[in-house]
Amino acid sequence: MVAYGTTVKRFVFILTILILLVLISTVGIKLIEGWSWLDSLWHTIITISTVGYGEVHPLTTPGKIFTMLIIVVAFAVFAYGASSVASMIFEGELQKIFTTKRMEKMVAKLKNHTIVCGLGRTGQAAVKELAKEKVPFVVIEKSEEKIEEAREKYPNLIYIHGDATQDETLIKAGVKSAANLIVATADDADNLFITLSAKNLNPRLRIVTRANREENVIKLKRAGATEVILPNVIGGLRMASLAIRPSVVSFLDIVTHHGEIDLRLEEVEVPKGSPFHGKLLRELNIPKKTGVIVIGIRREDGSFILNPTSSTMVLEGDKLIIIGTKEQAEKLKRLVRGEED
Repeated sequence: MVAYGTTVKRFVFILTILILLVLISTVGIKLIEGWSWLDSLWHTIITISTVGYGEVHPLTTPGKIFTMLIIVVAFAVFAYGASSVASMIFEGELQKIFTTKRMEKMVAKLKNHTIVCGLGRTGQAAVKELAKEKVPFVVIEKSEEKIEEAREKYPNLIYIHGDATQDETLIKAGVKSAANLIVATADDADNLFITLSAKNLNPRLRIVTRANREENVIKLKRAGATEVILPNVIGGLRMASLAIRPSVVSFLDIVTHHGEIDLRLEEVEVPKGSPFHGKLLRELNIPKKTGVIVIGIRREDGSFILNPTSSTMVLEGDKLIIIGTKEQAEKLKRLVRGEED
């Protein structure tokens, strides 16, 4: 992003100088020699371009001096332009421009994707999980070094090099068509600003943001964050749990993808027109048909039914919280859509 803007400015500057040089030279020759505008312009063009067609008319001494000045200035401008182009080639700026444009085209094709702001340790952990689950996502990061490190791990990484606190950067990352935003920078003020800007650009966006200080949680919620995570608090709770209930933590590691066994916590939404609507859990017989265990149901109004019984009725819009393998979860998703008997 920065390289692209700097390169454009260079080209505009060089082009502006050339245009001014042509205009000033044409007017100067017109005033000194008294030639027609066309002859004055022609003389200027062949002088600057050094094509060697010869003089349009014999020059007076002041005209010769002025022409020499034109040649010196034109040489300086061309030398600056050549050095700028060489610099862009050797420093890789042109490659960065092409990469930026390619990334913007790839982002434009995404819908209902996830945006990750920041590639610190928290952001990298989020990227790892998203990549593992094959969820389409875009990364926003202003450090080229962190982007290159991430690209080594994820060669197909889609990213925007820029500042996520700027609306323009969020828009280029496709915030208006995104479904989720993960704000993982190390600065609470930046997280607050990003959350506020993103919510304004896309009110339907689900925003999960990081907070380093507990007193900032309420501010982030008011700014539009759907969920606020305190990494330090979570880390402390995990350490205490490992000390007093290690078996529980080990089990949770398994169902949150950190263990060697492919067992996971998933949520499966019951869509409109689903054959599950209006049926009791015992009628659906989900464990026997799929192997998953339903441990909770979230209703459309946001309420939870924990450890539902066999007499619990499933409704459209419910989200079934389950434990099972990836294959078992996929089978349930097909069943809930009516794709399998």
